[in-house]
Amino acid sequence: MTYPEEAIMDERTELGIAVFAETFGVSTSELPDLLSERVGSRFAAEALLTAGGPAWHDPSLDDRSRSVAILTTLICEGVRGNRLTTHLERAVRAGLDQPALEVLTVLVSLYVGQARTSLAAEEIQHFFQRHAPKNTAS
Repeated sequence: MTYPEEAIMDERTELGIAVFAETFGVSTSELPDLLSERVGSRFAAEALLTAGGPAWHDPSLDDRSRSVAILTTLICEGVRGNRLTTHLERAVRAGLDQPALEVLTVLVSLYVGQARTSLAAEEIQHFFQRHAPKNTAS
């Protein structure tokens, strides 16, 4: 017998897998093992339930707005490297471009200072330099 709570947990896990798979750019079948290897199975299970909840799926926010909120939080926390890059990639897919992300770092710096935001600004510059279209002129 399946209890209503189990069905809700299963649905949230499936939704969470979809969010993380899109964020990491992998298939939903690859994601559970990848996440478990990265953070351990218990943390992964909790993260999937959280990502399957209303914060990621409520229509009150679109993906672009979610990306702005997440990047702002990561910048304020001083997050860099792969974790920031993963969310930069997601933000670009959601419609944010380099000028928008540069303005975001300036705006955030007005409230939290330049120490952390300048690190993020550097990462954003490097991100777009790595992802710039290659010049194919002969």
